[in-house]
Amino acid sequence: MRFNRTFLTFTIFSIALISCQNDEPIKEGTTDLTYVPNDRINVIKPPFLDRNIEQEIFMIDAQQDEEITTESGSKITLYKNTIVDGDGKIVKGKVKIEYRDFHDPVEVFLSGIPMEYDSAGTKYVFETAGMFELKAYKDEQLLNLKEAKKIDVELMSTSNEASFNFYSLDEATGVWFLEEEPMQITTTSKSNTLEELEKRALFKPIAQNSKNYSFEINVDKSEYPELETYEGTIFEVKEKNSFSPIYYNVQWDKVKLDKENRNHYILKLFKEDTSIVVDVKPVIKSEKYNQAIANYKQIKKEVDKVEPNDFDVYGSLPITFNSSASSQYEIKRQFEVSGFGIFNVDQPKINPRGEIDNVFVKVNDQIRKVKNASFYLVNLEQNSLISLYQNPKYFKGRENVLWAIIESKQMLIASPSQIKTMSEKALYLQSYSIEEGLEILENLIALK
Repeated sequence: MRFNRTFLTFTIFSIALISCQNDEPIKEGTTDLTYVPNDRINVIKPPFLDRNIEQEIFMIDAQQDEEITTESGSKITLYKNTIVDGDGKIVKGKVKIEYRDFHDPVEVFLSGIPMEYDSAGTKYVFETAGMFELKAYKDEQLLNLKEAKKIDVELMSTSNEASFNFYSLDEATGVWFLEEEPMQITTTSKSNTLEELEKRALFKPIAQNSKNYSFEINVDKSEYPELETYEGTIFEVKEKNSFSPIYYNVQWDKVKLDKENRNHYILKLFKEDTSIVVDVKPVIKSEKYNQAIANYKQIKKEVDKVEPNDFDVYGSLPITFNSSASSQYEIKRQFEVSGFGIFNVDQPKINPRGEIDNVFVKVNDQIRKVKNASFYLVNLEQNSLISLYQNPKYFKGRENVLWAIIESKQMLIASPSQIKTMSEKALYLQSYSIEEGLEILENLIALK
């Protein structure tokens, strides 16, 4: 479990990425590498319990209209007296909202959410333009939305194509249901607004996640003017870091902070001949967040008045996943949901046709056959993830990335060039530690 109730205070900075995992190599031998699937009852099966996509936590007043803005820029509007308990009674007081979203195949893979869709007996795979999970709790009890009431959603999307529909997931069965909710799509050019905001040394405030470790650091504002805008700025350890509360008990000799980009800093701690490196991001303490987001909205509103840049998406060319235009525009889809759960903006796609008969991996100069593994495939021209248990395939004439997990310790990856040049339907995968493999996948297929 992660905590951030205790802060470590520094006068000079230092921390970045640390992994306390010691990934064991695949042992030598002559037997096949066999993957034993996870047979948990829940249809949502993340491949790694310690690397799942983290939730953002928001505390709201159930008796007030509340709008929350997520780290990705999506907005959720909940209305007063619409949240009910298991008996259908209106909930009063504070309610915990948990939110997370998934925008690329790596995030979908880590979530473990099934992406298959069955229509008239034909199986399809979903290409997503944005998927999210929204839950509400009080005293750790899952809450519901009052019948006939709605939640307004403005979801950040990866595509402005009008061919996507809206679906909700039955978490007990893994079945996706088509929702008849109309969607409005808008695109906004990032360049003008973001450039102006950066000139004003402004970053969008992110609320702290009380489950994560944090550091409270006294920074030199002349070196980091972007941190001067808001009160209550602390540094939260990013989810992918392996971090121990023992680090709080060390009297560090030197601390250093480096900025990678506006939401990514590297904190380095030094003690004699030992150093710790952790990825962190600036967030706002819970009690200061409402004021920080109000300040941000006011400044952004002033910038938008000077340089309005919304336009009708239907009068523009479609923006597809990882296209040259996708990094230049901010795309939002507005719609309503009638409850809490997992929702997806998707379009069904056909499954791959190319066959792969044998998969091998080379370990310690030995070639081994991979059997009974769960394979994962991505066509880099679309934003989808295909799960292929024991039967790896690929999209002919496309750029493909294929991978598998062995005993939760090794990731086997085939790059697009390896798949293109394979002979006689035999594919040789490279072996990596889980951390190395995820970094490679992110570089290959994450949103640019």
